[in-house]
Formats: sequence, structure tokens, C-alpha cells
Amino acid sequence: MKKILLILLFTLHSVAMAQTQKIEVMGMVCAFCAQGIEKSLKSLDQVNDVYVNLDNYFVIVDSNSNNGVQDEILTKIIVDAGYDVKSIQVINDSVALIRAKYENK
Repeated sequence: MKKILLILLFTLHSVAMAQTQKIEVMGMVCAFCAQGIEKSLKSLDQVNDVYVNLDNYFVIVDSNSNNGVQDEILTKIIVDAGYDVKSIQVINDSVALIRAKYENK
């Protein structure tokens, strides 16, 4: 229960100051793929957190900017890593909330 409350508090704080983007990625099939993408995205100054979900082929990025990370930058990083971007959209949930949802299944 404490974990859920902490996640909710973190989520509310993060949403007020940041933007979360969901990137649908085609071609990600292994943990090595996920690790490379996560490391590349986390290297950006404006990125707070990253969550990669291999089972559902998406990446979530929390930025410390109200405008998020430019789609072109996200696309370039993923394409340069050898994958295709199907879509990028702004979502309401934070990385912490999505991570908790998918890792608690």
C-alpha cells in the first residue's frame, strides 16, 4: 500500500512539471534492444525516466519539460538504434505509474 501511495504522489508531482510520451517501437524483441534504447534516451538532459516494455513494443519517456522531447529527437535515437517508430503520443500517466502497472502483472 505504501508503494502505491508513493507512486501516486510521485505521479502527481511529475505530471505538474513534465510531459510523458509513449513511443510505439517496431522491431524490439530482446532485453539488449531495450537496454540500448533506454540508455540512449536517458542520456538526454531533458529526460527524467524511461520505461521500455518489450512485450507490448513501447517506450515511455518522462521529460523535465512541459513540451517533452521533440518527436524528431526521439525518432532519430530509435531509428539510429535500428528500430522503427510507429507513433509518438503524449500520455497522462508517468513512467512510474506505467512501470508499476506492467511489472505487477
